[in-house]
Amino acid sequence: MPIFGYLGILGLFAGLIVICFLWGIWEYKKPKDPGPLFIDLDRTIKKRLRRRSCDARKAPIWGTGSNSSQTLMRSESNGLHKNPSVNETIRVRGNVRIAKGEVIPFNMIIEGNLVSQEDVTFKGGLHVKGRATIGANNRLEKSIVCQKDLLLCQNVIVNNCIDCEGLVFIKNGVRVGLGIDGGGITSKRSIYLENAEGPLRIQSEEGIRLVGNLEDVLPKDIKGVEVESP
Repeated sequence: MPIFGYLGILGLFAGLIVICFLWGIWEYKKPKDPGPLFIDLDRTIKKRLRRRSCDARKAPIWGTGSNSSQTLMRSESNGLHKNPSVNETIRVRGNVRIAKGEVIPFNMIIEGNLVSQEDVTFKGGLHVKGRATIGANNRLEKSIVCQKDLLLCQNVIVNNCIDCEGLVFIKNGVRVGLGIDGGGITSKRSIYLENAEGPLRIQSEEGIRLVGNLEDVLPKDIKGVEVESP
């Protein structure tokens, strides 16, 4: 009799385990939601921004139109250095020009063009939907994603990687992939190197070109320091 009792308990235990897998097997055979889960990133960002404090809400979104131009600089009124969390993602409408020596403590999505002046530090990642000019001695703790042309001035340091859909222009002293995650530079267009210094891991669909003076090949739309419309 004790043996039958043990077998009964063992059978109940095995049955519980089988039941746990039955729903999973049924969903695998006849899934109710085929395909990957879609996450609305814009909606997620907006919800996060609404939960921020009143002071922080003054800083995250600039401009009201696609052609507006904004300047980021040190100021108590703009709340730029309040709540400096790299986990924050700030979306900026229009074009942006970042003042010399500024520290950007969050990830940025810029819907227009970007010009950063000298000695700017980006603590987060950078996604520019227009053109981007990264000034001399800038440092980026994460990656750069640029959907149009990209210019990296002297001695720019990017800890992770660069992904660009347009032309890439790299001045001397630029270093990419120094962080733990490493990474290189990829572009769907040509990559121009001025007095190439390495090592740089580069992949270009249209080829890599070495030039003595980058100013000779720079397009007019990214040659100046003023922010223009994309």
